[in-house]
Amino acid sequence: MSTPSGPTGSRERIVFSDGSTADLVRKEDGWAIEMGGVAQSHLGDPAQPPRLASIRWMLAALGDRPPRRVAHLGGALLALPRALAHRWPSATQTVVELEPALVELARSRFPLPDGITMKTAEARSWLEAHPGSDHDAIVIDVFVGNRIPPAFTSLECMTAARDALSEDGRLILNSVAGPELLFTRRELATLRTLFEHVAMIVQGSALAGARFGNATLIASAAPLDTEVIQAALAGDPSKGALVTDLDPIVDGAEPIHDADELWSPEPNLPDASAALRLLEQARQAVSTLRPASD
Repeated sequence: MSTPSGPTGSRERIVFSDGSTADLVRKEDGWAIEMGGVAQSHLGDPAQPPRLASIRWMLAALGDRPPRRVAHLGGALLALPRALAHRWPSATQTVVELEPALVELARSRFPLPDGITMKTAEARSWLEAHPGSDHDAIVIDVFVGNRIPPAFTSLECMTAARDALSEDGRLILNSVAGPELLFTRRELATLRTLFEHVAMIVQGSALAGARFGNATLIASAAPLDTEVIQAALAGDPSKGALVTDLDPIVDGAEPIHDADELWSPEPNLPDASAALRLLEQARQAVSTLRPASD
């Protein structure tokens, strides 16, 4: 893969169509896009485990069955599609990205592997225009700043995703969990309205409310290969674990609808004293992260 050159730590400003900016930063092990000092995407050697835990979790969530067709809503540096292309070169992947600056960056500076097509389009509209498209997996990884916009949190969006999946296809969401779990609970409730099998990869500390972090949500009409996903997570330094017993988490939460216009919450890391007070809750959450079978 041909990539831009530059010394470690060098930065290049990226200006988005709405006037906001990010930095393309040279790292020792690749390149990263940073916004407000937070890495939004990292691109390294596709033969190595992705640097960001959220990408490793989504890769684990795909299981071990080679997919024929995959759609990714949201692009950035295409860390997940590139890792997937390395693992399964025969897969046909479509990446839908609205921001022209990111599309140009991916196409001209970080050439796409074979099998990946990138489209400049609004991802929700693209999804709704492809019912019956028989995808083995659809990945929703759309953030505006550090938040998921309402168009990608709702029942209507998840219905469009379900309609674009094959009979046993899998929907994977890069989502969040943190001190205020209501959003996560409602997103899980939304998925369970549409899919028989739903699970979540999360850290115990985030599930207990001790910190704000990522959560990978997985949904399918077919049973999930939970043992395969658990094996892929085993030994991961993030300590993410698969949760399949969702009843205590959802706990009567209502599904999200377009009319709610619900964004994911602002990232919020508690201070050290709050984390200490919640330590016991984190320990109790370990029992929720027990191995389970469908």
